[in-house]
This record gives sequence, structure tokens and C-alpha cells, in this order.
Amino acid sequence: MKKKLVLMLCVISCLIFATGCSLTRENENLNEKKLSENAEAFVTQWFSYDFAATVEQYKDQMTSDQAESYENYVKMQEEHGAMKEIVDSGFSLASDTASVTKTVTTEKGGKLVFTVTYDKNGEISDWKAEEYQSIGEIMGRAGLNTVMSMAIVFLVLIFISLLISCFKFIGNTQNKQKVQEEVVAEVPAAPVQEEENLVDDLELVAVITAAIAAASENESADGLVVRSIVRRS
Repeated sequence: MKKKLVLMLCVISCLIFATGCSLTRENENLNEKKLSENAEAFVTQWFSYDFAATVEQYKDQMTSDQAESYENYVKMQEEHGAMKEIVDSGFSLASDTASVTKTVTTEKGGKLVFTVTYDKNGEISDWKAEEYQSIGEIMGRAGLNTVMSMAIVFLVLIFISLLISCFKFIGNTQNKQKVQEEVVAEVPAAPVQEEENLVDDLELVAVITAAIAAASENESADGLVVRSIVRRS
């Protein structure tokens, strides 16, 4: 039983190896040497290509992204000048595509990285040119982005905490206003004093004086003085 399993595994491995070899032979258009030479010629032509004239002539037919890319290439040509030499080359192969990378130094001391992508027929399907960045520069930029992101997060958290702490003062202010309104509502209104009717009081005094004089046989009304009148309900 074990011998049969081992034999089956060997057969399967051979089939997989043979399939891989056949696929490699079928993709003759994706030959590394051929594509590398093609990419080198493409890079050389890039430095002499007039991107500014192309943008000016076909600007109405380009998308906004294409026009922006071509304008960036114009700036790159102005900043770096002519091509000096190719200092590094890379090649990657997939099932039906391949990519060639060329790192180039320029006459003004800069570096550019070109990536040219080929389809299964060995034709250029895409390409891009960008500024060379060392590992230290990439790590430094990544670290700076991380620090900035963390700083923004902490600033937002501090702002939220300050906003929440202000709710307490807002609540206290509202409570004080409510208490003041209740106190004002509880204070009774001042009683309205009715104007004294002096005429009626004089008549009442005269009547009372006359009544007292009539009740007192020995005293005359001239000596009587009414000092206060108290009404009883």
C-alpha cells in the first residue's frame, strides 16, 4: 500500500513538473533577455520624448489622470536632464505577464525607476516612471505618516474630552437659571394698596363722635377726639 502511494505521488509530481515546463515553453514571448533589451530601449526613448508637445496636441482627448501623468513626466525631464546609465535591472514573470524594472541615474545626480509591463504577446501593456526612493527614505516617510496620524488621533481625542468636560458647566449654568426662575416665581406679588377714602373716614368720625356725645350726658362733643378707628369683620 505504501509503495502505491509513493508511486502515485511521484507520478503527480512529474505531471506538475512537465506542465510547468510546457507553460514555460509556450510563453516564448516573455523571454527575460528579450524583454530586458526592449525595456532598455524604451527607457532611452523616454528621455528624448517630447511629453509637453503631446499634452498640448492631445489634451482634449486625454483623461485628467493621463494629462496629469504626462505633465509630471515633463517636470521629471526638466529636473533630471538626460539619462546617464542603468544601474539596476529586475525581472518578474507571471503566468501570462512579465514586468521589467530599470533603475537609471541622470546627469543631474538623480535616480528614476522605470517599470514596464508586458502582456502574453510580449507587447507593452503598461509602464510608469517614478522617483527613486531608498529604503531609509521609504521608512522615514512611513514613520512620519505614522506620527502624523497618531498626532491627529490624539488631538481629536483631546478635543472630544474637552467638549465632554464642558457639558458639566453647561448643566450647572442651566440649573442655576432654573433655581433663579423658581425663586422669582415663589416671591408673592406686593399687595395693591387701595387708596383711602378720606371723605368716608371723616363722615364716620363725625357719626361716632355724635354717638359718643349722645351717650355721655355730662360731656359735650367739643372735647371728644377720635384718634383711631378699627374695623372688625
